[in-house]
Amino acid sequence: MARAAPFSSIVIDASTGRTLHQYRANQQRYPASLAKMMTLYMMFEEIENGQMKPDTKIRVSRNAARQPASKLGLRTRSTITAQLAMQALIVKSANDVATAVAEHIAGSEAKFARRMTGKARQLGLYDTRFTNASGLYHWRQQTTARDMARLANLLLNKFPHFETVWRLHEFEYKDKTYTSHNRLLSRLYGTMGMKTGYIHASGYNLATAVQRDGKRIIVVVLGSDSPQTRDRRVTSLAERSLSRAMPMAIESINDAKLQRAAQWLDRPAEALVSQAGEMGDRQDWKIQVGAFAASTHAQSQLQRVRRVLGTHLEMAEESTEPFEKNGKRIYRARFANLSEPQAFALCDRLRDVTPNCLPIGP
Repeated sequence: MARAAPFSSIVIDASTGRTLHQYRANQQRYPASLAKMMTLYMMFEEIENGQMKPDTKIRVSRNAARQPASKLGLRTRSTITAQLAMQALIVKSANDVATAVAEHIAGSEAKFARRMTGKARQLGLYDTRFTNASGLYHWRQQTTARDMARLANLLLNKFPHFETVWRLHEFEYKDKTYTSHNRLLSRLYGTMGMKTGYIHASGYNLATAVQRDGKRIIVVVLGSDSPQTRDRRVTSLAERSLSRAMPMAIESINDAKLQRAAQWLDRPAEALVSQAGEMGDRQDWKIQVGAFAASTHAQSQLQRVRRVLGTHLEMAEESTEPFEKNGKRIYRARFANLSEPQAFALCDRLRDVTPNCLPIGP
C-alpha cells in the first residue's frame, strides 16, 4: 500500500462556488473517512423519502461487526437505531456502523458503494469512485479535494435542516461517551465540523465548513502528515479566505423538515434553524472548564474561573452537570448563556488557567 503524496487543499466560497484557494486540488487521493459524507448523503435521502426514521432498527451482520477500527464494537445480529447510527458516523466515524447502514439501505455494501459512485456522477463529482461505505483502503476508491469540497457544500445546501448534526461534539452509547475527532470544533470559531479521515495511504484528511459574519466557506485538506499539521493548515486557509467570501443568502427552511430533523437529535426544531446571519447573536452556547469526580471540586473550579474572568462572566450561568462514564459519576463544570463568539473568546482567555476549556454549541 503506497503512502500518499504531499497534501492537496482547496477552499471554495459556499455561496458562489468560486475557488478561493487550490493546491493540487484535482490530484487523485484516497478519501479515508471523508467517504462517510456520501454515506450520510445517501442516509439523508432515505430520511427525506420516508424510508428511515430515528427509531428504525439497523441489523448488524457478521460482515459489519468484523470491520476494523474505528468502530463501536457492534455485535453480530444486534441492532442499532438509525438515530445512533447517524451520530456514530459523524462523531465516532464508526466503520462497523457505516457497513451496517450500507447493508440496510442497499442489501450489501458492494451494491451501496455502486449507488454511492452513481450518486457522485449525478452530483457532478466525476473524479470520485467509492468501493465501500466507510473509506477503508481500496486501491480503486479515490477522490480529489475539489470533489470533496463540492460534496460538503451539497450536503449543506440540499439538507440545511440537518446542518446542526455536523456540529455534534459527542454522543452516548451503552453508558459510554464518544467525543469527536475534530478538534477544530472547539478551536476554530465558526467551524461546522463535517468529517475527518485517516488511513495510512491517505494521510490525515479534513473537510469542514467555516461560517462567520454571514459568510461560509468550505475547506478541504487531504494528505497531511499529522492531525496537528492538518488542523493548522485548515485554520490558516480559513482565516485567509473568509474575508474574500460573499455574504450568504438567508433562506427559510420548511417547518416539516425542521421537525423531522429535530427528532434525530432529540432537540426542539427551533434549535435547528440555520444560523446564517445569526451567528454570534444567540445565547445558546456553553463552555466547559473541567470535569471532576466530586461536585465540590467542580464548584471550586467554577469559582476559580469566575474570579479570573470577572465581568466577562456577568451574564453567564454556572452549573455542575453530572453524567455517568464507564460506570463512574463525573461532574462537568460549565458556564451557559453565552454566544458563540463569547464562548471561543472566553476559552482563549483561559488557556493558561485551564487548557482544556471547551466551547459547546447548541
